Amino acid sequence: MSHALEVFMEGAAPTPVPQPTRIPQDNYPVEPTRKRVLWKWSLLAAALLLGYLMWQCGSGLSAGARLSDAAVQHFHSQLDSGDYEAILQESDPAFQNADSHEELVKFLTGVHSKLGALRGAARTNLSVNADTRGTFINTTYKSTFEQGGAVETFTWRKAGSGLKLVGYHVESKAFFTH
Repeated sequence: MSHALEVFMEGAAPTPVPQPTRIPQDNYPVEPTRKRVLWKWSLLAAALLLGYLMWQCGSGLSAGARLSDAAVQHFHSQLDSGDYEAILQESDPAFQNADSHEELVKFLTGVHSKLGALRGAARTNLSVNADTRGTFINTTYKSTFEQGGAVETFTWRKAGSGLKLVGYHVESKAFFTH
């Protein structure tokens, strides 16, 4: 039997042993390394752009805070001195047209007579919004007056290097007790 097995094996074609195929190096594209380098530069550019935008927002908020603090101080000095006409003249047309001139003067007079002179104010909130109508700065102050505390909200429109009053809202318990 061993002889028959030998005959069978002798007549059979040898089974080829798979040999690893060598692929020439020049057949591989160079793009994968370029894509990796491109991604690195893209991420770096995106990080730099994000950093620049954050810096711009931070400096815009800082400038808005500085301008609004000065404008609120000026507003309070005019309110305390009873110079309501100057407040209206220096305000934005949106504030001037919110009501009749007489009603606006009456409102400012009422605020001052109920609250009295300002003793101190601390900014508690600030937001800056820019749109097609301009740049608006909304600020909220916790203020202390002779007759009690109040929360004041100012809306300013940036005009040149300063701000113009667009809106003024004040809440105080002094309006109900005095």
